[in-house]
Amino acid sequence: MHPPRKEHTLRYLSVVAVFCLICVVYLGRLFYIQIAQRQNSYESGTTTRLVTVCAVRGEIYDRNGNPLVKNRYTYDLILSYATFSASPLNEANKTALFLLEECAKEDKHSEQYFPFAGQYPYYSFTEEVSGGDSIPYYRLQRVLKEIGLEKDATAAEIRDYYVTTYQLLATDENGARLFSDDQVDLLLRLRYDMDAVQFSPSNDYVFATDVSMELMTRVKEPSPVGVELKVQAERIYCYPGYASHVLGTVGPIYSEEWDYYNEQGYQMNAIVGKTGCEAAFEEYLRGSDGVLLIEEDAAGNVIRTTVKKAPVAGSDVYLTIDIHLQIAAEDGLKENVDYVVDRSNGLESRGSNCQAGAAVALDPNTFEVLAIASYPTYDLTTYRTLYDTLASNPAQPLLNRALNGSYAPGSTFKPGVAAAGLLSGVIQANSYLECTGVYKRYESYQPKCATYASHAGLLTVKTAIADSCNCFFYELGYRMEIDTMNSYLKRFGFGQSTGFELGGTAGILAGPEYRQEIHGDLWTPGLTLSAAIGQSDNQASPLQLACYLGTLSNGGTRYSAHLLKSVYAFGADTPTTSYDASANVLDSFVLPTEYREVILEGMREMILTHTNANRFMSSLPVAVGGKTGTAQTSGACDNALFVCAAPYDAPEIVISVVLEQGYSGEYASLTAARILESYYNVQK
Repeated sequence: MHPPRKEHTLRYLSVVAVFCLICVVYLGRLFYIQIAQRQNSYESGTTTRLVTVCAVRGEIYDRNGNPLVKNRYTYDLILSYATFSASPLNEANKTALFLLEECAKEDKHSEQYFPFAGQYPYYSFTEEVSGGDSIPYYRLQRVLKEIGLEKDATAAEIRDYYVTTYQLLATDENGARLFSDDQVDLLLRLRYDMDAVQFSPSNDYVFATDVSMELMTRVKEPSPVGVELKVQAERIYCYPGYASHVLGTVGPIYSEEWDYYNEQGYQMNAIVGKTGCEAAFEEYLRGSDGVLLIEEDAAGNVIRTTVKKAPVAGSDVYLTIDIHLQIAAEDGLKENVDYVVDRSNGLESRGSNCQAGAAVALDPNTFEVLAIASYPTYDLTTYRTLYDTLASNPAQPLLNRALNGSYAPGSTFKPGVAAAGLLSGVIQANSYLECTGVYKRYESYQPKCATYASHAGLLTVKTAIADSCNCFFYELGYRMEIDTMNSYLKRFGFGQSTGFELGGTAGILAGPEYRQEIHGDLWTPGLTLSAAIGQSDNQASPLQLACYLGTLSNGGTRYSAHLLKSVYAFGADTPTTSYDASANVLDSFVLPTEYREVILEGMREMILTHTNANRFMSSLPVAVGGKTGTAQTSGACDNALFVCAAPYDAPEIVISVVLEQGYSGEYASLTAARILESYYNVQK
């Protein structure tokens, strides 16, 4: 699905409007001009230069065509180094002063790194600079080195350097000063700031950002030499605060990245995807830059423009996520954390410190990710201004727990172990194993069954899953042995890459090799028992848990988890690229229908026999099968996990939820219920 034709038309019109506006303001210059190369020819007093016409970045939509990331066009005022620095100093100073005075009317220009307090000629270093170890201090040291002053130069020495170098006390033919003290102060601040940001042939000076049409018109009317306007496409987030970990950020190319991007044909001042989908789908979103030849006369007036290569706008990317499910998942996690804390009675052992979690919903028949949420999260609209606060927050809101969180799966592992037992022939669907409350096969290690009271006696696969009997799975692990058990669990994706475009941890599948390599210990029979109930060294991300359940639900096909649904060239009505799940199968085996049914029936019984889970799911129009998990941690409280499939007898959506220090796996079913309510459009 893609946006209706009307939205394509509106987007076309908006881009055309931008072109027309800039053509008028520039007197023929095309939009998105950024300098790539200049070739000077002094024949007939003209100058020609090649400039890059940057492509419009593509936009991002959800699976139903709802816009997630769009562009808003803003206009920046630029000083071109080539023409501005070639002007006589008095003319350049007058141009700069004109710009400063015009920008002051809208408070659009401010120096960033000026090291002095006071007004010309009475300057002293600011406290920030005097104290050292600050960005303005280090900028000052770099400037002093570049202009040839000692690192301990006084404020007066620096002032005098700028006054002399840029002739700020120049006079006219009658001996009258061209600039007042106030104007000298403004120009000195500007000249220092230009040095601080390294105004140079490769780095034009951004005089003001996001300027109004009125300011642009006032500035361009007198055609000041060296002054240019550049269109910027600002990313607008249509659902602020949601899907932030998924959508990601854009930013400038860093020095350590330049070699890579240079080989890809990028300009040094290009904006590229840095994280999330912006980075993963950069090849589609970026478009192709154009080249424009501009010819100017000696006064800097444009004589002629020639398009050498037309820019091609970036493509629009459609994700597999449903923004409404995404919102339900993120809001559900917050509600779930509050729910746990409210019921903890202030006790750490019962979840009073619960403050984080993650959830994933995907289609088990394609592994399209329908929602992928991490809590706490952040807002991309304030990400840059609040970055230091976010980065230092002990709750780690910048961490995408859905992809990079590693958690012992606990009892959510048991359906996979049951499948391994059935596939290996160690048990049959109607086999019985006994639970006596304590597993007594080994004299030195006799773990207890936490749920014994509810199911004493003989259990089948179905009842063992429903009651989460540890003793049943201890015995099953013992009979299979670790290598056989792991050979099947590996095929469900444990310890394996999910193939997801945004990456993520591969987790850990507990076994002898890992134990020896990491801990230097030998594998013992007791570790097999622990591994069989999802403990020992087992670790999985919420995305892996969803993929595992998806593989079980569809009968044995493990696809690459993916976010990309389709790609549309700018303005096109049919996709140029569509994701094909069948071409991205990571593993495939046959899980017989009778095995799958008995496992999912056990998961259905689990919902019906657990009060909280059943209550949370009670408003749904379908029957859900689920499995709780309460995994031990090194802290005072266990992690809470929950996985489910709906409808249980023919799954079309699977969900995994993890709550750090969430106390009870049942509690985590609240988030899953909120996602399913959104999926089935349950009105509350």
